[in-house]
Amino acid sequence: MLKTLLPVFILISLQLQAQEELTAALLEEQAIRFKLTDEYALPEDAGQTWREWIAEDQFVGLAEVHNSQQLSFFTTALLELLNDKGFEHFALELGPNSAAVLNEGTSTGVVVGARIKAINQQYGKNSIYKTPLIFVNKQADAVFMNKSEALGYSFWGLDQEYAFSFEMLFDRIFTFYPNPSSEQETQYREAKALLQKNIFKDKVKGQPVYCWYLSDPTLNSFLDGFAGTPEIDKLIADIRESWDIYCKSASGQGSNQQRANYMKKNFDENSAKTNNPKVLLKLGGVHLTHGKSPFGVNDIGMHLHNRVAENNSGFLSIRHLITYRNGKSNIGKSGWESVTMFLELGRKDQWTAVDLRPFRKQLQDGLITTTDKYSFELMSYDILLISPDDQYDRANY
Repeated sequence: MLKTLLPVFILISLQLQAQEELTAALLEEQAIRFKLTDEYALPEDAGQTWREWIAEDQFVGLAEVHNSQQLSFFTTALLELLNDKGFEHFALELGPNSAAVLNEGTSTGVVVGARIKAINQQYGKNSIYKTPLIFVNKQADAVFMNKSEALGYSFWGLDQEYAFSFEMLFDRIFTFYPNPSSEQETQYREAKALLQKNIFKDKVKGQPVYCWYLSDPTLNSFLDGFAGTPEIDKLIADIRESWDIYCKSASGQGSNQQRANYMKKNFDENSAKTNNPKVLLKLGGVHLTHGKSPFGVNDIGMHLHNRVAENNSGFLSIRHLITYRNGKSNIGKSGWESVTMFLELGRKDQWTAVDLRPFRKQLQDGLITTTDKYSFELMSYDILLISPDDQYDRANY
């Protein structure tokens, strides 16, 4: 018996000795660094590396840290590189009807950044957080939005309609309706006035504002009174779905999976309109993991992972992080502790990128070892991307 167990013991011992702990120094050996050009393009050597990383992937996801000015500039460069590889669609963390507003404006001759500025001024109450078009509402965002429109990308909205977009969408319903009656005009004016009064409140009559939206007779009389065409009916359904997602979240019921399912549905509906679309997605980092999200949700990233497995294409997920903001390091700060090893690679004056896939393979083969958290990172994302010194941007007003 001892003779039988001895070779197995020796083999296990050798395997354990061969394992190397994943460290920042090990990642550093595979890091590339670069600066964007003055026109927000990738330099040739970095561009070639990115083209090799992307290869023939059908979907590329920017798993972003929100409100990064630098990532807006990188997105501009990535849009151009991907366009050369046949990408034509740009999916955003916007509602589908908000994205439609942007798409429809292409025929006006006014660039999309200027159109967003006008919408911000009309509805935004002079606050970056109260504009209808979240995550495309800042000055640096206008750079990549203008680039995407110039390159011919179509905008896909995947998310629920944003909390402060509903006044804009009420106006959209009224504009779409053919020949409203005087009663309908009254319903519209009363609903809009009530919405304007309460849209920036957290609670109304003791309940979360979104739950109140769902039950208020004035708002619902307006929506019901204008139903009747497929386009308006879908817009109304999207508004109510968004209210329901927000209501459940604000009430502590949990709506993460419902929200993810809605995003997947919107992606599939857009995807069905074209044959084998190549899509860039720019969403919060938790949505674009290959497996379940950090919240345990089967999110859009897992959906794309399964989809490319079926059609033999590829999905590249880019994990964005910020080491420096306004010259100060995030290392050790609350909320960043779990990615300290990654943050250590960041530089103030350059972009840093690392292909995580070889390390994933080494982890799977038992050649390296690491914590559960970093194992999750390696299994969830393909490329690590760290901004140079970043900052919060100004609203596009």
